[in-house]
Amino acid sequence: MAELRPFRGLRYDPGVVDLGAVLAPPYDVIDVAQQEQLYGRAMQNVVRFELGRDLPDDVPGVRDRYTRARDHLAAWRATGAVIQDERPSLYLHAHAFHPPRGGPLERVGVFAAVTPVPWDRGVVLRHEHTMRGPKADRMRLLETAAVQGSPVFALWEDADRASAALRRHVATVPPTAEAVTEGEHGTERHRLWVVAADETPEGTAAAILGALATARLVIADGHHRYETGLAYAQAHPDRPSALLMYLAPLDDPSHVIVPTHRVVPGPVPAIPTLRSALEAAGYCWEAAADLGVVLARTAALRDGAHAFGVVARDGLAVAHRPRRAGEGARAGLDVTVLQEEILAPHLGIDADAVTAGRLRFSRDPRAVVRMVGESGGLGLLLNPTSVADVAAVARAGESMPQKSTYFLPKVPTGLVLLPLS
Repeated sequence: MAELRPFRGLRYDPGVVDLGAVLAPPYDVIDVAQQEQLYGRAMQNVVRFELGRDLPDDVPGVRDRYTRARDHLAAWRATGAVIQDERPSLYLHAHAFHPPRGGPLERVGVFAAVTPVPWDRGVVLRHEHTMRGPKADRMRLLETAAVQGSPVFALWEDADRASAALRRHVATVPPTAEAVTEGEHGTERHRLWVVAADETPEGTAAAILGALATARLVIADGHHRYETGLAYAQAHPDRPSALLMYLAPLDDPSHVIVPTHRVVPGPVPAIPTLRSALEAAGYCWEAAADLGVVLARTAALRDGAHAFGVVARDGLAVAHRPRRAGEGARAGLDVTVLQEEILAPHLGIDADAVTAGRLRFSRDPRAVVRMVGESGGLGLLLNPTSVADVAAVARAGESMPQKSTYFLPKVPTGLVLLPLS
């Protein structure tokens, strides 16, 4: 099954830098405004390595953001801001955060080096397909710096002993480093433990590695990083075949997925026309007084129905139909039903239209209302995909439609980096 091993990680020395000032989200969720903010936070912020700025006088391969990333990391190591652990280790991480709704949660996981293998081996499972652009970007960084920054986030199945070892260690041993950052929904607290792999056979590292030796992994976030790591390993058989992964139990209740809502810019069919068409197709239509009612009613229907909030300039509603027996892993997803039963046949947004950029996205229902008001279009609000749905699609060898999952909180970049040379 998955081959995991400890590694001599590169990490910030908390005695030299403020760890909270140098961490960053994964590269693929950082927009231009946040990139500038992270640049201003600290000279050693990992964004300079993971997602550097392009400059007007760049010369590709000679002087560009990839060579600057390599040089930044070299400078941080030379000044002692970044150190390399002397012993191969696992890196345990406790991540306390506030979800969009409900009380605080804490996710506990472990950073390890994982040997990347092709998808058809059935060892590491995916739930989405990838695009060339992001993989080309990540490959250029790997080729230039030979260091992996943002980890792949994966979930393990059926390894209770690993979960118990993780929880026991973080509950009884003081952390090696701590940090506080501002997350998407408030303050987040990070605690990091460096656990050397050459400790006693009964120790935490041995228990985790032993339990995960037969585990199958489901990728939650980072498909592009995984495929890039595999391509890099295949291109460099003389170097360690390793990929930085952050691993956590699949059944942990601290996993949060938020939905990504859809907005179809105008012109769109009138609401009475859409209502009649959906009712003819077996949907129920319920008018709603305000956005709060839409969200509450949609959530209440989640278990037994495919339910979608409808946002238009002239009103709000919830459209829903019962879930049907025999719907497959992908076919039974709300995002699939929305695409195939509403967006494509009634709003003209088929797969080609999505690829062409005719569909807009937002995770904020209030932003959907604003976008609809500005465009004269139509908003469609979804319930979140569940972790069980993600795993079912991955096991079935299928893929989800675009923007089906957004896991919270994002695993930060900068807690530990994996050198590949």
